[in-house]
Amino acid sequence: MNDTPSITAQLVMKRPDGRSILDVDAGTATTADLGNVTDDRAAAISSRLEELGFEVQSGNLNTLSISGKDALFEETFGISPFAAMAVGAPAHSTKIPAELDDFIADVFVTPPPDFFP
Repeated sequence: MNDTPSITAQLVMKRPDGRSILDVDAGTATTADLGNVTDDRAAAISSRLEELGFEVQSGNLNTLSISGKDALFEETFGISPFAAMAVGAPAHSTKIPAELDDFIADVFVTPPPDFFP
């Protein structure tokens, strides 16, 4: 039995043209220019993630919240959520699997806030 707790991360989805909400930050588009990821595309992305072993917790028009074990994140996206939490800094994906590259712009884990340093 694996007692390792599940980790929750945010996943930024890509539109069919390859752009994501992250392009707004880069100054290459506005939110209105980008539009939103369609429900059908979000469902397809969710299905692929569930096939890999992730649990899709919730989503909006641009992102999904996913959870899974630390080892699954490390194997799939090249990030160690526990390591990110230990250093207190966000961890971003270092790789996106080829079969998901057209669908995912980034996956990141944000450590919980430290209210009492």
